[in-house]
Amino acid sequence: MSESQDGDTLANRALLALAECSRILSDDRPTSTAQCLGLDGVINPRLHAQFLAKERELEEAEKNHFETLIDMLEEEEKDVSETRTKSKSRRSRKKRSCKSLRPHCFDENGNRKHLQPRETLWCIVHCTNDPDANNSLPVTSKLLSKFRRRFRLPFDQFKTFLATVSSHEMFARWNNPDCTGQPPSPIGLSLLGALRHVGRGLTFDDLEEHTAIDEETHRQFFHQLIKHGEQVMFPQHVKMPTNAEEFKTNMSEFHTGGLWGAGFSADATNVVVWRCEHNLKQANAGWKNSHPARSYNVCVNHRRQILSSTRGHPSRWNDKTSAWADPLVKGTHTGRILQDVAFKLSCWEGEVGKSEVREKKCRGGWGTVDNGCHRWSCAQAPAKVSCRLTEQRLSDWIESFRKDIECTFGMLKGRWRILKTGVRLEGAIAADRIWLACCALHNMPLEVDGLNKQWDEGTPSDWEGEMGNDDVDDCQRHAPFAVRRLNNPQLKTFGSREHENNDCENILLSKERGDNENMDDEEDDMDGDLETNERFHEDGSVCINSLSHFEFRKRLVVHFDILHRQNRVRWPTRKKTTTNNNSDE
Repeated sequence: MSESQDGDTLANRALLALAECSRILSDDRPTSTAQCLGLDGVINPRLHAQFLAKERELEEAEKNHFETLIDMLEEEEKDVSETRTKSKSRRSRKKRSCKSLRPHCFDENGNRKHLQPRETLWCIVHCTNDPDANNSLPVTSKLLSKFRRRFRLPFDQFKTFLATVSSHEMFARWNNPDCTGQPPSPIGLSLLGALRHVGRGLTFDDLEEHTAIDEETHRQFFHQLIKHGEQVMFPQHVKMPTNAEEFKTNMSEFHTGGLWGAGFSADATNVVVWRCEHNLKQANAGWKNSHPARSYNVCVNHRRQILSSTRGHPSRWNDKTSAWADPLVKGTHTGRILQDVAFKLSCWEGEVGKSEVREKKCRGGWGTVDNGCHRWSCAQAPAKVSCRLTEQRLSDWIESFRKDIECTFGMLKGRWRILKTGVRLEGAIAADRIWLACCALHNMPLEVDGLNKQWDEGTPSDWEGEMGNDDVDDCQRHAPFAVRRLNNPQLKTFGSREHENNDCENILLSKERGDNENMDDEEDDMDGDLETNERFHEDGSVCINSLSHFEFRKRLVVHFDILHRQNRVRWPTRKKTTTNNNSDE
């Protein structure tokens, strides 16, 4: 009997059993004991016998009906199981879809075939550049410039970087054959893909089209590379100065600009994290971005070389909290580092502008910050409001000098596009590792190009004669913007040098009388560290971290004013040039 006939038989049996139940229920026999009672209230034996017989027949009919239904369910379940088994066997024999989506190319005969990683253009041009190989292409200067623009590193440095990565134990799995004995794909292709992902923001699927390597392989390699950048590259290329010998080269440009003792500029920046964990979104949602972001406090020298960086914290933290996490800023403030840095500050012996100039010894490094940082003596920011020409001049000069940290952020986010568009890897740990790796990759080209070396003294920032008696056109024609800002002829509305001398004399007289009501600095720094516990070193120099922010800034104002009067303030540049202020064009 066929399967269809079996199904029809079970259905007919179920219908007959249901009809039998309906017939028994609808006959004239009693359906309850109450219907078996007579008029006198006594049970009629004949009716009671009919009631019992009806109960037995109805029970038998319902039993047959339920058995038929169970047989039908078992038969249906058996058919479904057989159908699932057949469909499962067909799916197991189907080819994987990812294999059919691999990049293709044409062979010599015009037949289509799968593109192998070693046949891609990236591998032929950049990873097999062997002069003795037949398939190598000549590397011209134009190709070298294009390589640096596309992958953000010089080609020679990429070769060195590739050799370091290939020999490191963290990348051993990408150097060994797979379980089938197939040779691995060139690790150089994976490294080029990682650089293109960080530099131009290409997705891993785009990298598969360029390298013929699966996107999952690129993703795993990238995670390992940023881990390598955090543990190996960052400590190797981002070296924080801790003593005077290491800090000396960072002080040269600041010394040229009249900021003696300074050696770094600090500020914080944010990087958006698109796939932040849900339990961390609230903490990482700052007021600058609508999406969760990570904040990093960075210290650089005037040559845009990164000296230190925090390892990442929620963007909700302000600059003061970030400064406590910065090892260079906090270490300088607490006195753990840079306490052997010695420099001198000029001051007047007596009357301002008329007495002799002497130099006081100081000890300890300091840097420039913005007004959101702590009022520490080692962190000098431009004054918010000042009516004194000497202090306004120093504030403008500090504001111009600390543009190096802003330029560094621009270079980082312009060169490594992932920092500008946001990190799309999951988790804050991945974002922090990407930032540290990018900091190391930022310093690497500076070392290769020699831009991390000390700059020359550069263009003089002063001119001949008293202020206000100079040729305005000469100043605007030859001097850099920062110098024009420092010596802005419009500042003559404050008065001449005589006005400055009178201003300083009035301040000294006010100090002698104990009258400090008109001191603009105190009004500007009421929220600062006003307590000064002046501490001296054994050589007689004063430790600047023992001075308050207000006291140290007053000394800087006097020192910078003296240098400006003596025409010793210059704007540092890479090439030493001399400005001829008396030339006519």
